[in-house]
Amino acid sequence: MLTEERKKIILQMLEEDGIVKINQLAEKFDVSIYTIRRDLTDLEKKGLLKKTHGGAVKIQKAMWLPTIEEGEKEAMAEKKAIAKKASEYIEDGDTIFLIGSMITRAIIPYIFNKKITVVTNSIDIGKIVCQYSNIETIIVGGRVKNFKGNILGGRAISDVNAFYFDKSIIPCAGIESKGGVTTSTIDTADFTRAVISSTMENIVVADYRKIGRVTFSKVCDASDIKILITDEKADKNELDKISKKGVSIETAVES
Repeated sequence: MLTEERKKIILQMLEEDGIVKINQLAEKFDVSIYTIRRDLTDLEKKGLLKKTHGGAVKIQKAMWLPTIEEGEKEAMAEKKAIAKKASEYIEDGDTIFLIGSMITRAIIPYIFNKKITVVTNSIDIGKIVCQYSNIETIIVGGRVKNFKGNILGGRAISDVNAFYFDKSIIPCAGIESKGGVTTSTIDTADFTRAVISSTMENIVVADYRKIGRVTFSKVCDASDIKILITDEKADKNELDKISKKGVSIETAVES
């Protein structure tokens, strides 16, 4: 197989899966790992991918707004594993904030039997957790401003500023050692920043697609968060850089 044809197939695999591994590519094309590394280096120089430890990931645009279908289907096994790991930090008596997302919604089955207070900006999460008598449910006020049914804006931020939370589960669109925690929209970044400021223990939850990514609107520096929970596919080199910012890294394993 010609080099250019091999590179084309590598890019097609990245488009479909978002990530490729050197060992798997070497086996697939029956070439050495050194040959694959050269291919990935050449493609990275052209801005077509980003090399990671042991492979490469798809280049992501800064303004990343997933569709509802993407949110419900992509990396679901990883999201569920991360949600289960995050639930282990939630204890009886805690007041927690759940920012609306697929991961935070996936946490509910693991915490429904705990005696806690849940504050959220998600209509969907509020509707679910309020069914449990042991969970006191508070929904912040304001306008529903995105397709996920999340309440954002100045009124919601004002509500958050009036509370203090033991723990908050913070989803994001990207986290990177230099770029920090980022989201796709200004409103979400402003709201998330307010939640972090009102919380004693901030726990960022991000599947492998978000690790090393920088999106449109910055929330905070990586050093401003305490814990990052991700999955086994995450870029180990980037995680090492994030940990050097004082962040405790937890890796969720799929059951």
